[in-house]
Amino acid sequence: MLFTDPIPGFNPNAGAPIPASEAEQWTANYRNQPQNQEELAGRKRIKAYYFGHELLDTIKQQPGCVGIRFYMGLEQDQTGDKSKDEYQLLAVGVDVNGYDLVPRTSPTGELLNGDGIVGDSSLKCPNVCDPTSPMSN
Repeated sequence: MLFTDPIPGFNPNAGAPIPASEAEQWTANYRNQPQNQEELAGRKRIKAYYFGHELLDTIKQQPGCVGIRFYMGLEQDQTGDKSKDEYQLLAVGVDVNGYDLVPRTSPTGELLNGDGIVGDSSLKCPNVCDPTSPMSN
């Protein structure tokens, strides 16, 4: 597959508002799930991630960017203490064909998106939460 061929099913206009009551229910469903084995061992369950507009604008302003894709990641503690492992949310720009605007090598060996941005360093809830929001309580 070439990076000029659209990814099947990709819609550059994906995403739509949903009713706040539905969002509140979904976040409550997530918060009310039983702790998994890692959380019982001490890993913090993240309820939300916050990115400021400067990072998101920088990603969106990359040439050819039509949207942002978010990836889940797991930063593992260097000492092997699984209770200190921490979930991360990574943000990358996406082009009109659905490809991530991240540095990569093309099938012909050419470097593509050498300046591609991967956003991280979000504020996590907990500890930085809106104490009045029905989305986090």
